Amino acid sequence: MGVCEHLGGIIIAASVEAKRWGIKTGTPVWEARKLYPKIILTKTNPSRYRFYTSRFLKVFADYTDRIEKYSIDEAFLDLTMACNIRGYQNGVLQKMDPWQEAVRIIEEIKLRMVTEVGDYITCSAGISYSKLVAKIASDLQKPNGLVIVRPEDKDSLYDRLVLTDVPGIGNRQERNLNKLGILTLKDLRDYPLSKLVTHFGIGGVHLHSMGQLEGTWKESFGDDVIASPMKSIGHMYTIPMEYRKKGVFRSVLYKLSEMVAARLRVNGLMGNHVYAHAYNGDEVHVGKGAKIGYHSQDGRELYLEALNLLAQTTSLSELENNTYFVGVTVGGLVPFVPQAALFEDTERRQRLSLALDKINNKYEDFTIARVPAFLARDIIRDSVGFGRMKEFKTTFMRGGQGRFK
Repeated sequence: MGVCEHLGGIIIAASVEAKRWGIKTGTPVWEARKLYPKIILTKTNPSRYRFYTSRFLKVFADYTDRIEKYSIDEAFLDLTMACNIRGYQNGVLQKMDPWQEAVRIIEEIKLRMVTEVGDYITCSAGISYSKLVAKIASDLQKPNGLVIVRPEDKDSLYDRLVLTDVPGIGNRQERNLNKLGILTLKDLRDYPLSKLVTHFGIGGVHLHSMGQLEGTWKESFGDDVIASPMKSIGHMYTIPMEYRKKGVFRSVLYKLSEMVAARLRVNGLMGNHVYAHAYNGDEVHVGKGAKIGYHSQDGRELYLEALNLLAQTTSLSELENNTYFVGVTVGGLVPFVPQAALFEDTERRQRLSLALDKINNKYEDFTIARVPAFLARDIIRDSVGFGRMKEFKTTFMRGGQGRFK
């Protein structure tokens, strides 16, 4: 079975059985059908996912308040305090083994997942000294596994892992590393840092830390390191097959622009560089980016700029009836500063955007919207990504034993 947003898109979650046929997250639907013609496809149900996410997070909260929601179905728990406790044995106060206590807690959580969340729910867990290694450990024994990696066990991982088993190293990065003769995780561990920096810039430092199975990845999401500022915010969408020749391009572009603008406002940002691109039915790519003469976080303004950029590259009438992919990205981000409205219409739109945000935050996205965006409501469907959720509000954890992912 595979979960997809629509039949012209990609698999966003695959069952254990589907994975055995080589079908995984990101596999195009057409390719999944080629790999296994009898695959059962089901559409996403975001509200259901959020419901179950809230249920398992509630279970986690009974054990620690140091929780980092990593994605819709993943979280890190810092069990340091819970595991470094003392208990009485034969009337004598004794300190418990933190690793054994972590195992006991996780086994209890796994049992509660079945009884309180759903008897069809499996939960793979990794316990380790850092978030990176805990994440890797959780993927080593699926489904429903539990793997412990102590500091002294780290070296044994090198014989079990391939490069792409490390979060942050995808297929493209693996190919780049292969060109340097880095074929295994051991190769990456032993490769000189200076040479990695020469080839990858600052990214070489992160790759070096990944090769050591320590450091950068853990600290980058900890509260002892300031998060890197966002460089751009964008949205892109593959239009469902049944809508591609129905003149929906402008509505889709408008809604994507509104989605970008809403995220800009949530993050207190505005931008002055707009990039818009699209693929037509013949898979011909058109796109253009440019600085605009002002900073904006207004969806209508961003839409008009994006539309103008695309009009400079191709015929809009052609895009209107022959487009399957649209994307909008805004860069040149700076903190939002209220600007004196030169025109009454500008000030009115600012007030309107804030009012729409307030209503949509209370109920759900696009409960109310400007007409062009509202027309695309049924085309761009509610969705939940299964990767890292960058804008989740998180409670970060510090160093210590007994980490759980």
